[in-house]
Amino acid sequence: MNLINDAWIPVRRKSGKKEKIAPANITKDLANDPIIDLAALRPDFNGALIQFLIGLLQTTCAPNNNSEWRKWLDNPPPPDELKHKFEKVAFAFNLDGDGPRFMQDLTLENEQQKTEETIDKLLMDSPGEQTLKYNIDHFVKRRRVEKLCISCAAQALLTLQLNAPLGGKGHRVGLRGGGPVSTIILGNNLWATVWSNILDKSRFDYLATPVKTVNSDRFPWCGETRTSEKNETTRNQDIHPAQIYWSMPRRIRFVFSQNNEQCDLCGNMDRIIKEYLTKPYGVMYKGIIHPLTPVYEKVVDNKTELLSAHQHETVGYKHWLGYVQAYSDERSKKKVAEVINQIALRREINFRLFAFGYDMANMKACCWYEGVMPVVTLEDEEKRNIYEAEIVCIVRAVDTVAYQLRIAVKSAWFGEEKKDVRLRITQRFWQDTEADFYKLILRLREEITAGKDRLSTKQEWHKCIVRKAEQIFDEVSQAEMIDEVNVKRVADAWNAMRRNINSRKLRQEILGLPERVHETKSS
Repeated sequence: MNLINDAWIPVRRKSGKKEKIAPANITKDLANDPIIDLAALRPDFNGALIQFLIGLLQTTCAPNNNSEWRKWLDNPPPPDELKHKFEKVAFAFNLDGDGPRFMQDLTLENEQQKTEETIDKLLMDSPGEQTLKYNIDHFVKRRRVEKLCISCAAQALLTLQLNAPLGGKGHRVGLRGGGPVSTIILGNNLWATVWSNILDKSRFDYLATPVKTVNSDRFPWCGETRTSEKNETTRNQDIHPAQIYWSMPRRIRFVFSQNNEQCDLCGNMDRIIKEYLTKPYGVMYKGIIHPLTPVYEKVVDNKTELLSAHQHETVGYKHWLGYVQAYSDERSKKKVAEVINQIALRREINFRLFAFGYDMANMKACCWYEGVMPVVTLEDEEKRNIYEAEIVCIVRAVDTVAYQLRIAVKSAWFGEEKKDVRLRITQRFWQDTEADFYKLILRLREEITAGKDRLSTKQEWHKCIVRKAEQIFDEVSQAEMIDEVNVKRVADAWNAMRRNINSRKLRQEILGLPERVHETKSS
C-alpha cells in the first residue's frame, strides 16, 4: 500500500456521501460535490489526517509568495496536477514492503532487544502498562481492538507519531511534546482548509536552517533512525523543515498478516495488522517550532525556551490570547502558531479557527478536546493594534472575574478549609459568556473602524460578566450537594466577590473605565 497512490483517507462530500480517497483527489469534483470534511471514525484520526494533508502540500507544493498562494486558493489545481507533484515523494510513503516504510523504523527487524506489541497499543487512549498491571482498566478495556486494516493502522500510526506521550523509559514524546494543541484555519471545503494552512516557502524553510537536502532529513524512516540512547537531541539545524510534519519519535515496524480479515475498528475486510515491533530510544526532538502549534516562553535550566502549548480544557474564547493573537505580561509570553501570522500577512480578516488536542497526564490520555472559534479582525494595521489591545483588556477582565467567582464558590462551600477541589465553575462561566463575547468584538470592530469611542461598550461588557458571575454564584452556592447551607459563609463569600469584581483594579486598570463617583449597592 502506498499512501500517495492508494485511496485510504476517509472523507465526506457536500452531498453527504462518504468515501476513501487518495490525497490528490482532494480537489476532485470540487465544483459539483466538493469534499467538505474528513470522516475518520475517531476525532484524533481526523486531527492527524488534516496534518498529513497540510504536511504533504507544504512538502511538495509550497508557494513562493502570496500571489502563488492566492492563485491556488481561487483556482484549485486538478487532481492530475496534484498527483504529479505528490509522486515525487511517493517513494517515502509505502506502508509495507522490505524497504523504507511510512513512519516506521528502517532497521528494526534486524536489531536485538526489540519487543512485539499488540496493535491496540497504537491507539492513544489504550490502557498503559500500570493500568493493566493493577487491573484498573475499568472504562477503556484492554484488547478491545485486536486487528486493524491497513487504512486504520496507517491513521493510528500517524496519530501516535504526531502526539506521542511519555511511554516509559526511552519511549520518546512527539516533536511538540505529548498531546500538543494544533490550530487549523478552516475554509469552506477541505481543499480550502488545507491550502489556508500552507506557509510561503521562505517562511517554512526558516523553521529549520540551514536546510538539509538528504531524503532521510525530510523523511527520517528513509535512513537509519537518529536514536537517543545517550539522550542525543535532534534540533532544527539537524533536519529538513519538512520533517516537522513527518516526525518519528517512536521506533515502530508493522508485522503484516497475509490474510484478509475484518478490522475491529471500521469493520472492513482487508489485510490486517495484529502486532508491531518496537524498541525505545527513537528520535528525541528538542526546541523545534511547529507551524500549527502556539508556543509560550518558559525558563528551563536558567534558559528561556519556547515550548508548545497543550490543551487541558474545552476550547473557547478563553484561548483567544495565545491562539488568535500573541500576548505577554510579567507572568507569561504567548505566541500564536506561524500559520496565524501568515494568514494575517495575507490580509484575511474573517476566518474560523479549529483547535484540538489531547489532555495528557504523562502516559494517560485524559480527554480529547476540540472547538471552533470565529475570528474577526481588521485589515488596517494601526486600527488592528487598537482592536487587539481592547480584546486583551476584555479577556483579562473575564479571567479576573472567573477567578474571583471560583474563589467565592469555594469559600461558600468550605469556608477557610484548604480543600483541594477542582471546580468546573470557571469553565461554565467562560462558556456562558462566549456568545456575548463574539457579539462584543463585532461591535468593537465597527466602532474602531468608524473611529468611535468604545467606553460604553466596555461598560456594558463589565455589567454582563458581573451579572453572569452573580447568577452562577446564586445557583451553585446553595446547591443540593451541600448538606447544610452556612448562611453567613455564603454572605461573606458573596460580598467579597462583589467587592473584587467591581474593584478599581478591574474597572480602571484592566478595562480602562473611568472612576465612578459613587456606587449603588445592588439588592
